[in-house]
Amino acid sequence: MLADCLQKLKAWQRFRQSTKRAWSEWEYLVLDIETSGLDAKQDRIVSVGWVCIRNGTIELDSARHIVLDSAKIGDSVGIHMITDSDVQQQGKRQESVLRYLRHLLRERILVMHHAPMELGFLKQAWQAEALPTFSVSWLDTLAIERTKAHRSQQPIQEGGFRLGACRERYGLPEYQGHDALTDALATAELLLAQIAYQGHDCRLQDLNQMGGGRVKFTTR
Repeated sequence: MLADCLQKLKAWQRFRQSTKRAWSEWEYLVLDIETSGLDAKQDRIVSVGWVCIRNGTIELDSARHIVLDSAKIGDSVGIHMITDSDVQQQGKRQESVLRYLRHLLRERILVMHHAPMELGFLKQAWQAEALPTFSVSWLDTLAIERTKAHRSQQPIQEGGFRLGACRERYGLPEYQGHDALTDALATAELLLAQIAYQGHDCRLQDLNQMGGGRVKFTTR
């Protein structure tokens, strides 16, 4: 038990030291999840979309949008425009999708907009599929934007931390439509804009302090 704890402590210390490297030396996977509702314990993941950032550039050929075959649509069709027919024809097994994500995240930082909700659904799905314990570092573009506003004492109106409103402050265009891949791409662009605002010497450590952390997915 003691040896295991020491090993984890050393791994954590190595990671903390490595975060002092420039942000562009890291790879990122920007993820968005569409769900059937807002309660991770009762609702299900409908689809996931992601795109990777490497060498400070969004890699469009890495973009993926996957519908899950376990998705329960119901009234949520009006939000994400995914139908029961889409689920039947295109749906992939949740376990397979999560295993693929775990593989992609082994050497990458997970990026989301409003991490608590996304992580809540991922944790529930991880437990449901009884996958092996897995830890990953994450950044939240919403939390980064909130910290930036607090530091600059900039008042933000209600709804001002939604993805579209955050993008608007950086002069980023408004995307039509609403699906997981579009929102993942929109979040990736927002992250790059936030980093550009911080300056060329921005480090992963700086981003972590503004809105990041580390999460462990377990079966418990």
